[in-house]
Amino acid sequence: MAIGVVNDEGSVFIEKELIEGTFVPESDGSKAIEVLSDGLEMTPTKELLERNNRTSTVEKVVSRVGQKSMSGTIPTEFKAGSIEGQAPETTALYEALLGGKAEYAETISDVGHSANVIALADGDADKYEVGYIVKIKESGNNPLNLDHISPIIAVDKGIGTSSITLLVPYSQNFSDNVIISAGVAYFHQSGQPTLSVTNYLGGKIREKAIGMRCVSGELSNFATGQLPQLSFSLEGLDYAREVGTPLFAPTYDTSLPPVVLCAKVYQDDNEIPVNNVGISMSNTLGFLTSTASCSGKISSRITEFVSTFSFNPYMEDDDVEQFDKFDKNEGYSVFGSAQNYGATDTEYKEVVSFYMPNCRSTEISTGDEDGILTDAVSGQAYKDLGNDTIFICFV
Repeated sequence: MAIGVVNDEGSVFIEKELIEGTFVPESDGSKAIEVLSDGLEMTPTKELLERNNRTSTVEKVVSRVGQKSMSGTIPTEFKAGSIEGQAPETTALYEALLGGKAEYAETISDVGHSANVIALADGDADKYEVGYIVKIKESGNNPLNLDHISPIIAVDKGIGTSSITLLVPYSQNFSDNVIISAGVAYFHQSGQPTLSVTNYLGGKIREKAIGMRCVSGELSNFATGQLPQLSFSLEGLDYAREVGTPLFAPTYDTSLPPVVLCAKVYQDDNEIPVNNVGISMSNTLGFLTSTASCSGKISSRITEFVSTFSFNPYMEDDDVEQFDKFDKNEGYSVFGSAQNYGATDTEYKEVVSFYMPNCRSTEISTGDEDGILTDAVSGQAYKDLGNDTIFICFV
């Protein structure tokens, strides 16, 4: 017997379940995800059933235990895949949180664009929907031109009129035959999968979390000069722990998280100077139970989805626009992105981004950043047409 299990020698594998509550072991090394050491936890619990019996003493009688539960937190870096348009290695967590996923291939545009409308060949607009975020690879046409990132706010799929319209206009008309990069978008849609999470404690002890649903995703550290993080919280049906080593050697994507510099944030199509953005996406769970189940719970359902946010633009000395939006309950969109760089500083790669098209400010207070006043805004994102409360995209 050896005593002492080293924390950072562990690994975490995630598989989507075909049948809720039926454990799926890792199928290959690529199912491993790179997690942050601080904050990773899996907590098995049993409901304590107290027995309040009179036994001629004030001492407690032995309690019993009831339903099993498993909860956990998986903190990750907010980063894209190393191959353009490839889903990040954490894709199963995003799918479990939001439900909707769309992958869109690279496109070469037509000719005759404006600064925010890109003409496409017939049929090429079919892959896009309002809310998807795209990267326009202007640096490929002219190395002096910056690549451009923006959500799509309109799609024309008509014959002879095929085009996409962007929220954020470019500094000039887009080049003819410019490349629109491949990307992947996650958005809210019913039917989120459940997950089997295998947590190898020190690479020696196999901990199984079964029937796990994602109850929240928290975007944090999207702050000046920092590395953004997205932490997922999960709840599930059952658990197990045994001696065991990984079935496959973990393989991790080589992509890097972006440093939040040259990372622009927009309110509608207006760039706003902020120091920090936070986003919280929450699913409310309802559990189905049965006397026939040995753990008590047989499945779960998501009954509500809510997305909230906060940001802190510097207070203007000549207007009270942020207060007016709060006071009048005015709607607006919030979009932000951060990126790594290719061969030059004009070429963006491994872009992470978020877009909430329909927001309202629910609270505003006065903040302070090194003695400079800010509007500390908290708000909530809402659906518009449906399945569009928030988009998380990697391009």
